[in-house]
This record gives sequence, C-alpha cells and structure tokens, in this order.
Amino acid sequence: MAGGLPLGRPLQGQFATAETKLRSELRQLFNAELARLSGVSNAKMRWTLDTYLDYVFFPLGLKLEGWPPTLRFANLSNQPGIRRLRRIKFLWEMGVIHFAPVTDADRRRALRNRFSVAPGPLNYSIRESYSRSDIKARRYRPKTNPFNRPYRFARKGPKSAKVVSAEAEAAAEVEVMEARERQAAAEEDFDDIEQFSDDEMRHEAQELSSDPIEEWE
Repeated sequence: MAGGLPLGRPLQGQFATAETKLRSELRQLFNAELARLSGVSNAKMRWTLDTYLDYVFFPLGLKLEGWPPTLRFANLSNQPGIRRLRRIKFLWEMGVIHFAPVTDADRRRALRNRFSVAPGPLNYSIRESYSRSDIKARRYRPKTNPFNRPYRFARKGPKSAKVVSAEAEAAAEVEVMEARERQAAAEEDFDDIEQFSDDEMRHEAQELSSDPIEEWE
C-alpha cells in the first residue's frame, strides 16, 4: 500500500511505551559515562554481579556507587514501574549514582568476597521454597471424587505461617533471655546454701562418727 508505514515500524515512534524509552535513555547514559571515564569506546554497563565484575569492576577499574539500597541491582528491564526508572534517572542526574575509581582495598575485598562489592542488593530470582501451598488441604481426586464434592471432614490448611515474623523472633529471644536469667538466679541461690559435711550433719543429729559399735556375738 502506497504511503503506508514500513513493515514492523510502530505507529507511535521508536518505543512502544514510556518505560521502554526511559530504559533506553538510562542505558545510554550509563554506557556513555563509562566509556568517557575508562577511555574504552565500546564499554557497556553490566547488570549482573558476575558480568559487572568481569567487564566493569576489574578491567575498567570503575565501580558504581550511590545505588539506592531499596532497589535491587538488576537489569533495567527487570525494574518494573516507571516510578523506579524515574528515580534512578533522578539520582543519576543529581550525581548520587555515579562511577568512581576502584581502589586496591576494593580489589582485595572483591577477591575475598565478591558480594561485598555489589553496587546494591542482589536478587538471583531464587524463589523461597515454602513446599506446597495446599498443605493439610484436600486435593482434587479425579477418580475417587471426580465431581469434587465436599468431604466429610474439613481441612483447615497450614497451622502456622510460612515464615517466622520479626515480632515472633523477638518474642522468642525475650523468652530465651528470661529463661537464662532464671537459671542464673537459681544457680546463685544454690551456691548460697551452706554445704555441710557428713560429720557435721551427724553432729547436728546428735550422733558421733567415732562412736564405738558394739558387736554382739
């Protein structure tokens, strides 16, 4: 059709959404600054810890600082929501997020523990295992109960929470401390009790340990 758009070209410009456009702008900003500081024209920012260390930290001698601690350090495509992307861009423009030279202490620390030089919190997309979500609940039985009719006895599901909350952990620590204090107090009371020897105890009972014993034939 004459006058139509080329095949595969979007109707609303180069980017489908504002988030996609903002991600591209951020990548260009990070890459341009990294190339300027390192002198390597094709230098690019990496967004996993391993590639960040292998392509940025060690070879270029630059580290990323100022990453907000409430945002995980990951690929910009895995940063959902335009508000997060705008926050990253704002911090970059304000100079909070920036590249700084890697020191010898940084290199030694990275060799000992690579996680210690991560720009921010990491997330390897490892989901915490909570076992099945239908523990102690009736499961669908296609043969014995194909119509999924209610059973005679109900199942109330899991009896406890999936994880231990901070409040429960703090309460448990308080109970442990109180138990230790009670044990220490009991040990002190026991030490205060006067210890008597066998002779002293028999003397108190008006007995003598050296009394002769008559032997009857």
